[in-house]
Amino acid sequence: MTEGSSANVEVALVLPLGVVASQLMKIEAQLRLLNMKTLEFATERDQGRLIGLIDARLEQINEALESISGLVSDIEDDIHPKPQTPSPADDSQSSADVVYQAFSNRKSTPDQDD
Repeated sequence: MTEGSSANVEVALVLPLGVVASQLMKIEAQLRLLNMKTLEFATERDQGRLIGLIDARLEQINEALESISGLVSDIEDDIHPKPQTPSPADDSQSSADVVYQAFSNRKSTPDQDD
């Protein structure tokens, strides 16, 4: 990778990912604070209407987190592609042959009394 392309990758990916990571850490801190407030809220009475609003917001957050998790996995897969494994149709050996070969190189053990 040339120095120019390395700098392009840093500006296009590394720095923005750092910003996103920083923002997510701030969001985590906010959620921790809200979690502590939730304990106080749970002891109060007459929260029926508010619980519905809270549930709706929590659902939005969960959907966003699932989407974020998928995007992070996609980025990881793009950066570290998994090696292609041959499909069973491409394999010239049967599974019985593979098992036989795996165990045929083992030394036999002496017969043992039960």
